[in-house]
Amino acid sequence: MTSFKQTAKKRTRRTGILLCTLLLILFTTQQCSGPEEIIEQPEETGKKDPPNEEKPGNNDPKENTKVDKSGGKVFKDKITLVVPADAFNTPVTMEITVQTDGAVMEEFEASPYYKIKLPRNFAKPIQLQLLADTEITENEIYFRITTPGIEISSQQEGSSVMWIKGVKEGDYYTATMEPFEEPSDEQGELIVGLVKNYQASNESGSRAITSDRKCVVYAPRFYHEESKEIALHLEEAIKRLEAVGFSFAKRNKQIQVEVKKLSGADAYGYFIPSRYSSEWNSMVINSQKLSEKEEIKRTIMHEMTHFAQYYYDPRWTVTKSYFEGEFLWMEEAVAVWAESLYVAGISSVQYGNQFCPLEGFSPWDKEDKSTHGYGMAGLIRWMANRYGNDKIVKLHQQQEAGATSVMDAFEDAFPDLFLEYGIFLQDYVRGNGVKDLIQSMARDYLKLNDMNEVKTKAPPQCKPYSARYEKIFINPDFKLPDSKIILSINVEGGVDGGKGQYCELYRYDSKKKEVVFVESFYDSYQFEDVESLQEKREILYVVYYHPYNKECEVNMTVRLEEKLEFVSGKIKLYINELNNYSGFFTATFPDELVVPITSATGTTSYSGNRVIYTSNSSYSKKESYDKVESEWEISIEIDAVSRNILKGTARNITSRYNDRAGNPDRGKLKRRQTTSISFKDIPFIQVFTYDGHYGYEASDGNGSIGTYLTAFSNKLEEEGINGWTTKTVTSWKPNTKWSVGATLYIK
Repeated sequence: MTSFKQTAKKRTRRTGILLCTLLLILFTTQQCSGPEEIIEQPEETGKKDPPNEEKPGNNDPKENTKVDKSGGKVFKDKITLVVPADAFNTPVTMEITVQTDGAVMEEFEASPYYKIKLPRNFAKPIQLQLLADTEITENEIYFRITTPGIEISSQQEGSSVMWIKGVKEGDYYTATMEPFEEPSDEQGELIVGLVKNYQASNESGSRAITSDRKCVVYAPRFYHEESKEIALHLEEAIKRLEAVGFSFAKRNKQIQVEVKKLSGADAYGYFIPSRYSSEWNSMVINSQKLSEKEEIKRTIMHEMTHFAQYYYDPRWTVTKSYFEGEFLWMEEAVAVWAESLYVAGISSVQYGNQFCPLEGFSPWDKEDKSTHGYGMAGLIRWMANRYGNDKIVKLHQQQEAGATSVMDAFEDAFPDLFLEYGIFLQDYVRGNGVKDLIQSMARDYLKLNDMNEVKTKAPPQCKPYSARYEKIFINPDFKLPDSKIILSINVEGGVDGGKGQYCELYRYDSKKKEVVFVESFYDSYQFEDVESLQEKREILYVVYYHPYNKECEVNMTVRLEEKLEFVSGKIKLYINELNNYSGFFTATFPDELVVPITSATGTTSYSGNRVIYTSNSSYSKKESYDKVESEWEISIEIDAVSRNILKGTARNITSRYNDRAGNPDRGKLKRRQTTSISFKDIPFIQVFTYDGHYGYEASDGNGSIGTYLTAFSNKLEEEGINGWTTKTVTSWKPNTKWSVGATLYIK
């Protein structure tokens, strides 16, 4: 009996022989097939093999950059774009470039990043597919897609960002990119990649605006608490802007805000409008500044204001992201002001540019518009306080309506503004801390080293709606004269022939350590506390206000002078020929035949740049058998700088009484003469000095009636044989010669 093992061996041997036979037959059949067994296929006419450059993918299975109207897939490396049919009307070639690892999002990159160039006119959504990093768990992956834009506040090239939550499909993450709102045949540029370890403040995944969530913040997971605070600040900023009239109605999707380390360590954040679509407009907050909570709030308020302003700018989307507009400085001024709607105090960028409102309403030719706007926030603040916070949005409404310039927008929104601009300039200088504002003015001193005049060097033109300012300092090593010294300040130029220029004088108080207001004046001023100013080494500041829509040159001059302080004086009138009066006429005020000049005392006072001398009293003396009395009133206003007589009046009454002893009519009035004059604009001529005194005489021998002598009256009453007679004369003959002399004596 054959065993089980032997039977198995025989079966195995027979099976092996059979398999070898079959293989041999098959091999022999293939080798022996002849030409007659080949089936010829008929050649298809009318078709040719397409050129290599027209073949999809260029025959390279690792890359395809072309797609036509029928749609298809564009892919390279680890990224694929699924293009639906009719997304493009013509064949399209895209360009995909792999970016350097870590160059876009540093350690947060969850995939390679790709720069994709494609026409901006795709009409249907394109699906993006990126190979996932298997080490990253689901719900932690976001597509980050950027388009070129501009950082509004810095006017530097930037990137607006679109965040889309990735959907995992196998080894890939997918997202859908919607068409741009303003399509174009021109090439667009996107940078696409996956982000890991970021978290959204709103985990709903919805991008539609809701009643309580108009923003979403994307931040590294370890900043999640900070991102929630930022989200609250963003919503509050929108509410406060809407409360004063700004509208976000044109924004249909949630505002995306990214927290990211910025290359500029000093920057707090930016609003960045997209070059391709306003729905891609975004904001970025610098993660390096998150500990500065108040400044982050201020930044959010500022940049959110720019976000709102964007929709009032009627320019094309692409234009707004390439070129600064005419309204840029106005937008910055409003945005800096808006910070105060949420954060107390004045923005540091305004402090750094606080001179701008003094240098003119509009920026200088080479002045940075953003910088000018930072400073002009002072004007917006003043307008808001004067007209109401809710009126500021009118500026942007005028912009939206087609105003062609910032000035037009201001004039249309606030018709009274430029009529009140001088008030603004004065309030700004006083109300915005002149101690901080003026002390740091970058101007040379008008330095007084002696008694000679010092004048502004190469004075610049005063721009429309501006202020001119100078600093005055007395050399402490200069020995002042022993007499009373004043500092004379004179302002020339401006408008209306240089007359009536409104100025203010400030002084640095070394004890209080601040600049204090001294006085306002027109054209010129006499500062008296010279010795103290020099001893304390303090500074005077002169501010000339130019609230006019014209450019003018303004000069300021200063000099040290002896103070005009008159103790006595007289006025002498000479007229060659009067009407109805024979011979020439003279009169002295007071009557020098009665009153000694030493008794004709008066007082001197100052009113701004005017020196005012007044004298009035009565005096009597015994003369032969008569008693003579004189009463007088004198008032003269003198320009302390030019020393010209601005105007003056004089009146004198001389009475003569019978004073003979034993005469029953003793003491009776027998003659009275009353004379009065008024005069103006008499030039100064110094005529003599002696014994520590000097006098000067101002006169004119031209007989032009009304040029200098503006009024004259003489009334003579006397008792004669036929009783009392009265004769009055009030005018002189044309072309007659006359003169008025004023002689004043000082200590």
